[in-house]
Amino acid sequence: MGTLPLSRRRFLAGSGAALAAAARPGAAAAQGRRGEIIAGLSERMLTLDPANHYSISSTSVLRHVYDPLVDVTNDDRFVPALAETWRPLNNTTWRFTLRRGVSFHDGTPFTADSVVFTLKRVRDNTKLIKSFVYQDIEDVQKDGDHAVTVTTKRPFGSLPAHLTMLGMLPPSAGANDEAFFQKPIGTGPFRFGSWTHGDHIDLVASPKYWKPGIPRVEKLTFRFIPELSTRVSALRAGEIHVIDRVWPDMVQTLKGTAGVKVLDTPALEAQRWHFQLARDPVKDLRVRKAISLAIDRNVIIKDLLLGYARPVVCPVPPGLLGHTNLGQKPYDPEKARQLLKQAGASNLSLDFVLMKDLYPKQLEIAQAVAAMLGEVGVKVNIRNLEIATAREQRTAGNYDLFFSGWAQMPHDPDWYFGQWFTKTGAEKLTRFSDPRVEQLIADGRVPDPKVRQQKYEEIDRLLWEEEPEIWPYYTVAIYAISDKLRNFEARRDYYVLLHEVGIA
Repeated sequence: MGTLPLSRRRFLAGSGAALAAAARPGAAAAQGRRGEIIAGLSERMLTLDPANHYSISSTSVLRHVYDPLVDVTNDDRFVPALAETWRPLNNTTWRFTLRRGVSFHDGTPFTADSVVFTLKRVRDNTKLIKSFVYQDIEDVQKDGDHAVTVTTKRPFGSLPAHLTMLGMLPPSAGANDEAFFQKPIGTGPFRFGSWTHGDHIDLVASPKYWKPGIPRVEKLTFRFIPELSTRVSALRAGEIHVIDRVWPDMVQTLKGTAGVKVLDTPALEAQRWHFQLARDPVKDLRVRKAISLAIDRNVIIKDLLLGYARPVVCPVPPGLLGHTNLGQKPYDPEKARQLLKQAGASNLSLDFVLMKDLYPKQLEIAQAVAAMLGEVGVKVNIRNLEIATAREQRTAGNYDLFFSGWAQMPHDPDWYFGQWFTKTGAEKLTRFSDPRVEQLIADGRVPDPKVRQQKYEEIDRLLWEEEPEIWPYYTVAIYAISDKLRNFEARRDYYVLLHEVGIA
């Protein structure tokens, strides 16, 4: 896709011509719907509020109930949803023109009032998990019923990308938040049916969805099944039709199962093991470089992930704004020994903290890394902790290296850079602080994608040199589906989206 996947016109105008205002589907389209799809997701959903989570599973489910203003395709194009077009009027002002003729599930019209309410709510209610992203919004003003102007305190070039993850709510939701989210309504292709916490959620087709012929089934059920072996067994038994987060060593079993297909796609995720930069000895750049040089990434990719991963050549994955090819990190244990000697780091011992069972093959990978580092004289203590405990240890700074990943869900790196490489974002994480990077992140928030690409490439090069993290591999998203499904797309962002999927 080149280093700049989004043309200025496409990014700023939102590909307005791509989706003209759609007529409502008629009775014929509704009659064409049939059947039920049951999906098995790896993560339990905890909320029906689209502003109060950063869960990939929750995003997958709620994207069927609520529509965002802006959608994003699997090839990283920002396209119209409830906003038909959008453009920056200047560096701190965006204008969105809204789709007409759209209704919420209770028949209430979707208008500019919904956008004003939804954006001000997520900005003002700082208890909401996504609130921090929208703190730069100064004001949201309606211009008639079908346009809004958003002004920001400073440039906010990633606003359209973040809006792909925020479902629009009716203003009536503000009357009683708690009651509304027990039985929510949106403008999405499915209406809420019922939710059994921790187990499953049932959705039913909306008869008046604004996209003709969508959805293609009458009912959609998401079951929450964290154990991969249980998900696999249910799919092989024909109890469910699609599962996410398949591990590489399950692929051959699934491929050998009648009626099952395995799909994979390069994901928008880099594994990134971050250093605790306030802690000796890894605050020393020579030690960090030595650790990086001692890790044979190709062995991890080939032997442990069976080829279902790609070498990292930049902190930002391919296809996204800000990606540039900096070349794969080298494997050079002899140079690693020399750097450790220069740093006076003899008898070095590192705490490597893992969030138990979160990532495929993570314990085996950590053990392989411990063996590699042992060969250059570094002892690794693997601490495989329950997820909540591991995150508490990270906040407290009780680690040297932390096994993690980062899925670029907004299809834009601004959130990644802002969370991990600003002093405010990193103060309870890695303690990263570099005024040069901080300034480039701020400079890279203007709406112009050419400027953003340039600034992000500068950030990439600084991070590549400073190595505040180990970037071992880009992940591959693996899904398994029933061969009865029609038109399923394996998403790079790990979403399971079934709006346009039918069943034989």
